[in-house]
This record gives sequence, C-alpha cells and structure tokens, in this order.
Amino acid sequence: MAETHTTPTHSDNDRRYEASDANVVSLTKFGIGLAIVAAVVLVLMLWLQNFFAAQNQRATPPVSPLAAQRQAPPAPRLQVAPARDLRDIRMVEDSVLHSYGWVVRDSGVVRIPIERAMELVAQRGLPVRVKSNAREEKGEKGSGQQ
Repeated sequence: MAETHTTPTHSDNDRRYEASDANVVSLTKFGIGLAIVAAVVLVLMLWLQNFFAAQNQRATPPVSPLAAQRQAPPAPRLQVAPARDLRDIRMVEDSVLHSYGWVVRDSGVVRIPIERAMELVAQRGLPVRVKSNAREEKGEKGSGQQ
C-alpha cells in the first residue's frame, strides 16, 4: 500500500494569524471607537470639573481684607504641647501634695504634706462618730420590741 501525501494548498500564504477565529477589521473598529468614547468622556469630565469650580467660586463670598490678620479661635483651644502641659499640671499637684500651706487663712485651715498626714492617721487613727444617748435608747427599745 502506497501512501500518498498531499500538502494542502493555501491561496493566501502571507497571513500570520488564524483568519477564522478573529475578525481583525471589526476588532480594530471597536478599539478606535473605544478610544474615541474615552476621549469624549475625558473632555466632558474636564468641562464638568471646570463648571463646578466656577460655580463654587461664584457661590463663595470674596475674602475680607481683614482676614489676613490671624486671630486666635475662641476658647477652649487645642493643646499645642500636651506632654508639657501634663508635666506642668503634675508639678503643681505634687507641690500641693508635698508642702504646707494655707487653705483658708481666716478660719485657720491649713494643708500638710500627704506623707505627714498618713503618719498622723496611722498614729491617731481615723475619727469615729459618737452615737448620741437618744439614738442608743431608741435602738435598744426598737430591738426589744421585735
């Protein structure tokens, strides 16, 4: 059995792609159309941005010539250096806690350092409220009735 091999003959041998899968002409037209649509959208967006910027500029009142002077905002203001402020507050509190001083000079009320106050409380104890005799009698009679 003799085998005969025939080579297919192509009438268009200069093509370098599969002609039956992709239509190059329609793909090229689609790409050009897409580029044109993107350019039109870009131009419209730039026009819209300029329109809104002009509208905002018309709606905003002109700046006062006095606005150039920098004025402090009303209180309460934000802290510029919170760490330094906290350190200063703690220093003031420590000086009050660890020193002698007048609270009310006219009535003779003073403050003493906290360490000394703790020593005095440890020595003398805390003050205790003394019950009055009338309360004690009432409490005894009340408990006897039950």
